[in-house]
Amino acid sequence: MDLLDIIIKRRSIRSFTSQKVDEEKIKALLQAAMYAPSAVNKQPWHFVVIDEREIMNEIMQVHPNSKMFKTATLGILVCGNLLEQHDTGYWIADCAAATENILLAATSLGLGSCWVGIYPREERNKAIKKIFSLPQHVEGFALVALGYPAEEKKIPERYHPEKVHFNNWGNQ
Repeated sequence: MDLLDIIIKRRSIRSFTSQKVDEEKIKALLQAAMYAPSAVNKQPWHFVVIDEREIMNEIMQVHPNSKMFKTATLGILVCGNLLEQHDTGYWIADCAAATENILLAATSLGLGSCWVGIYPREERNKAIKKIFSLPQHVEGFALVALGYPAEEKKIPERYHPEKVHFNNWGNQ
């Protein structure tokens, strides 16, 4: 499968089998995340690998859109270290790029994944900081639920030429 196929095939999977993700694939996911672009190559991201059921249950108690952790066998918390970012606010784009790389790598490895947003919801970040004992200068950006998919989703048509503009807004 080439990269464009992976990008198009990637879907948000919310139901997983009980099969565990092996360490080699976990490392590959984290490696993909760390090869994302970042402003001035500061790489302000940090990752918490989650494989304990009790922690996934805690996540579901504090995050209203995290029910896919009920069957996920793996999670990754993507965090941004404010002391390591290029300048104020750049950690957000940097962590988004790292998160997207995790999602694409998961698809390439035959895994399912679902991006569960934390930023910019302060109440979610506060709860996640507490669960994971994050330092004050580290912000939660996103959770990624992962595992082997127990569902298959169709690929919708998402290319819309009316959203493409050439050289200025009025030229389509």
